[in-house]
Amino acid sequence: LGNSESASEEFEKAVGWFPDHNAATVDLCNMLLDYYCQKTPVSEPAAESSTIETPKSKPLLAKLPTRESAQTDAPKNSKPHRTVEESENLLSRLAARGRAYGLLSMLTKSGRGWDDSDAWFALARAYEESGEEEKAKEALWWVVELEETRPVRDWSCAGGF
Repeated sequence: LGNSESASEEFEKAVGWFPDHNAATVDLCNMLLDYYCQKTPVSEPAAESSTIETPKSKPLLAKLPTRESAQTDAPKNSKPHRTVEESENLLSRLAARGRAYGLLSMLTKSGRGWDDSDAWFALARAYEESGEEEKAKEALWWVVELEETRPVRDWSCAGGF
């Protein structure tokens, strides 16, 4: 409660050590989406304090519109003036949303996360924040189907899997 910087560092470590860990990935993505929505401030950890190197990758969702651009009716030739700090904040928020989408998309397409309703719910939230309401609806209906067919016990209890 209130220590999002420490929590995000620990989730980053968990995802770095075990990328297929559903709960850590989903919780990290929820924190990233909270940061995008400006619900919680998250400062970036210092580079020298990180013990895990993550590979550099190009943005996965360059085509996604921002919520602000989808809701504004201003003509395209009149651009609002932003300070450098505001621009950096916006870019950081967009990167957080894009990273959350990428992680959740990979998780829900993998063998470990295709039936994780929490991951699909978070992915629906990422779609919604990106302005893709139809994809969000599809993901939410998949959550409903998964919850309706959820077994009392996990399949790993049956043995041999």
